[in-house]
Amino acid sequence: MRFPLSIALLILSIPAAGEVVSLKNDATAKALNEWFAAGTAAGLSAITYENRDGLHSRLMTEHYPQLQVMKAVGDDKGPAKVVRSIPIIGNCSMASSPDQVGCLPRLYMTDPAGSDFLAQQYFLNNFFIYPEHLDHDKGANGIGGYGDLLPLNTPTLLISQGSSSSDQPFLQAFISAAAAFSPATQKLILEKKLLAPTLQAIFRRSNKTVTNDADYFSGKAHPVVFDASQIDEAKMIRLAHEMTPETIPPVAIIEVKEETKPERGKQWFEPEGMPAHTSIANTPVSIGRIFRENTAEHGLIVSLDKSFAATPRKLAAKFAVLQGDPRSVRIDQQPGTTLARIRVRWQPPVPGARGIRSHRIDIAAFATDGKSISAPSFISFYMLPNEMRFYDEQGRVSEIHYETANPEPGLPYDDRDLRWTRLMSALTSPSRGSLLARLTEPLFTPAEREVILKAQKDLQKRLEAAAIVGRDPKLKTEADKLRSEALDQLAKLLDQPLPGEKPRPLRVAVLIALEVIASNPLLFIQNQAEILDLATKSSKTTAPADLRAEIHRLSLLGILHQEKDGTLRTSVFPKKLTLADRQALRGLHLTVLSQVLLPDVLERSPATAWVPPRLTTRKPWRDIMHYDDATGRLTGWTRYHDARTTAFDADGQLIPPGENTQPIPVTYLLDQNGKLTWKADGK
Repeated sequence: MRFPLSIALLILSIPAAGEVVSLKNDATAKALNEWFAAGTAAGLSAITYENRDGLHSRLMTEHYPQLQVMKAVGDDKGPAKVVRSIPIIGNCSMASSPDQVGCLPRLYMTDPAGSDFLAQQYFLNNFFIYPEHLDHDKGANGIGGYGDLLPLNTPTLLISQGSSSSDQPFLQAFISAAAAFSPATQKLILEKKLLAPTLQAIFRRSNKTVTNDADYFSGKAHPVVFDASQIDEAKMIRLAHEMTPETIPPVAIIEVKEETKPERGKQWFEPEGMPAHTSIANTPVSIGRIFRENTAEHGLIVSLDKSFAATPRKLAAKFAVLQGDPRSVRIDQQPGTTLARIRVRWQPPVPGARGIRSHRIDIAAFATDGKSISAPSFISFYMLPNEMRFYDEQGRVSEIHYETANPEPGLPYDDRDLRWTRLMSALTSPSRGSLLARLTEPLFTPAEREVILKAQKDLQKRLEAAAIVGRDPKLKTEADKLRSEALDQLAKLLDQPLPGEKPRPLRVAVLIALEVIASNPLLFIQNQAEILDLATKSSKTTAPADLRAEIHRLSLLGILHQEKDGTLRTSVFPKKLTLADRQALRGLHLTVLSQVLLPDVLERSPATAWVPPRLTTRKPWRDIMHYDDATGRLTGWTRYHDARTTAFDADGQLIPPGENTQPIPVTYLLDQNGKLTWKADGK
């Protein structure tokens, strides 16, 4: 067949499959193709893509003609189970609900064998990307979300914020970076099995939030979950293309040399045979611990002596706290050494990435030659969300609550949620003479009230105007635009400062008001008759039962006491309430706020704080610790449970009532309701 000259020339100008890296029409493809044509980029012929979700979230492999594609065999889906002998970049957009197994990374993380497998992948050129699904979202107990449910941080995989297909932008960026290496650099990376560590270092260094070394050594560069808005693919491919065999980032290898070893039944409590661990990861790049012990701190000595690079270089070690209260972490590293002593104290939850409540401390370990810096290896400590610890003036644990209240007040998580306007109105202009009015009266100045009410009325007028326009079906688009603009104004309003000597944003003023009310230890005690009556009138029909359940729980723990006439009192005089007592009462008062006083604006689960069931069992008790006055040594604890008390010695043995009785070892087991209990051995 003969073609006109113009068509023949066009056919000849189209590259054959394999002659270009990418067929996408963007700047990344243009750069990769030019570099490959010039012989300065290796391309993708040595890289294989594997999809493990039945092509539910499929990479458009037709855009990458050089890329090898792993063919699925049968119904082989789900998390990777086999380490491939070839370089793999893959993904799997699958997950179960948070109250079951959760996302696939969490499945790996809750079992030491899972972390071992991930480490094998990491050091054998296998790298996968998984969505967090619903395991890393604002909220608590399923209202909005569950917070950060991931028990450790690890470089062995990447977790994308979101659900199905949220992994795609990361997948494309990692594949592009792999293609951009020079032939010599890619060859050495693959030979040394450093594909995953190198790509992780490039990706984290390229994040839009990272502009210098200080940022790279901070939590900005290394959250447990990444948002696609952080990706800078152009920078990733540039850094990969500029990398030489001599500048391939080193790999930080962590080794635990010494560590405190808390004992089951003495410092922590779980039934024998349950898959509950204090240690959930012991790999060269991820150390994971669950802080279960009743001691003041957990200590370990770690070494980075075994860190290495693709080419011989002298390496130094650096440690950094990425997430958590720095006051809860002490890192002692002698200058010029790769050895560090790390001490971690239990801490309450902290805002992590994107303001999501997190119960994890993350410490990063880096290896560097002064120019190239490794991807981080991690030391993570996970605090069980349903536990709270309290310390005395000497820094010792004074009390532990093993089933604490949901700490969230129930505020809207969306700044454009109209519940904010109802909350403004409820707090600044409640019904005169009502309990809410008496509680909020001192919390806002007249000038603040005036500004809030005016803003609320102006916003209401805009919403009403949008509603009027919307009555005409032909003007629906215009009405939607007006409503959207009004909601945008609401979001801006929350961060506008209120008048006063010390201006504070409206959002902050609202948060402080709720916290002041909830933290008043006598809120319920002084107003119980009125609160119980209001509960029966609440728009939330479960309010009376929710309130009774929390009162009953605190009574079983010995924090509340009911008089013969039915009146409730604190078990100790108000002036003697401890910080732990006050925290427990705060949980009751959050229930009062969300279910009784502000039921139409606060959406909060009144249940105790939810925790992944694979990590712990329910322990409906609190322990008050006792110490020797002379030595400061722990002598034992008193356990409050089921409206009674039990004494234990420092070894976790039961002390029977009476004089001259011998301590008895106990065995922990689950009761018929799935809660942890114990029995004296031999009885």
